[in-house]
Amino acid sequence: MLSSREKISMRQAVILFLLLVFSQSIRLLPTYVARIGERAGWLTPIVSILPFIFLVYIIQEIFKNNKEANLSDIIIKTLGKTSGTILLFLYLIWMMVSLGILVRYFAEKFLTSVLPNTPMSFFILTILAVIFYAMQGGIVYISRTAEILFLLFTVSFTFLFLCTVPNFKVINLFPITHYDFLPILKSSYSNISIWGAFTYIFFFGDRINDKEHAKRFGLQGAVYLVITTLMLLIQTIGVYSYSLVQRTSAPYISVVKSISLLRTIERIESISVTLWAIADFVPISVTIYVIVSIIKSLFSLSEVKSLVSPITIFAFIFSQYIAHNSFELENFSNYISLPLGIIFGFIFPLIILIVGKIRKKI
Repeated sequence: MLSSREKISMRQAVILFLLLVFSQSIRLLPTYVARIGERAGWLTPIVSILPFIFLVYIIQEIFKNNKEANLSDIIIKTLGKTSGTILLFLYLIWMMVSLGILVRYFAEKFLTSVLPNTPMSFFILTILAVIFYAMQGGIVYISRTAEILFLLFTVSFTFLFLCTVPNFKVINLFPITHYDFLPILKSSYSNISIWGAFTYIFFFGDRINDKEHAKRFGLQGAVYLVITTLMLLIQTIGVYSYSLVQRTSAPYISVVKSISLLRTIERIESISVTLWAIADFVPISVTIYVIVSIIKSLFSLSEVKSLVSPITIFAFIFSQYIAHNSFELENFSNYISLPLGIIFGFIFPLIILIVGKIRKKI
């Protein structure tokens, strides 16, 4: 159960993080970087990785002498009871909003690409029912499932990338000049925001066994992020060009729809949509677990299994009212979620480290 003494490894925690950002990257990055970085937008992961590596070192330093703690414990210890509690409440609100966004995007994905005439509540209820059942097994069960999904996604994502190689047009990716540096820098904003989710998994850091290896596995995750994100952006911008991608709500699905192997295998997008939907299982599950962990620390609870039910009900209701349509949802992500992702994922951990060092709490 959620109060089990079982723990996961740092390697499993990084896999949870990679799957946490995978679905969001496919959904948001191509359109955003094509709009800001234009033809050179596909190079943004190379620039974005530097802040992420910096974040990995911040997390490593925060937990260097607090290997058995979680991030909530560190926040209270570093900032004090009052300030720490306020910051935890801010994180709690942000994670609740993020949960609603993730659930709503799951439903929108099917409404726009597979079953447009199906009630939205059906998709929301389906994924939340599956996740509610999975949450009864705790983070260990979710992590073991994530390991299988991670392998499945890596193979399928690479396969779909190779299938689109014949459709690449070099003119869509080159030439790149020094004038493109500033647009690349600006477009890296989206990558940095999404990758800031690395911070969130440490809210259940007391369930992670070997946090002393955070740097090692975090840097391995960084390499994976750069490679897969480059593949994603090359695949979309390389096939459709930045001018078309920036006007498309789901460019990755559109690219996959164009795949036809030897005139015999078509409609491969059904496979990609299914796999992408399964990938949402991990982000939503992890977000719920983070919320549970924060509430547990805030109110010093020992038994938190009962919290899963009200959080799931909240997600069901809130996800249906956070936006009227996919366009409002996309605007919310671009103008609110992305800047807040940087604040909660990067700026606050840096402040915690600095204050902790000054007060000699870390």
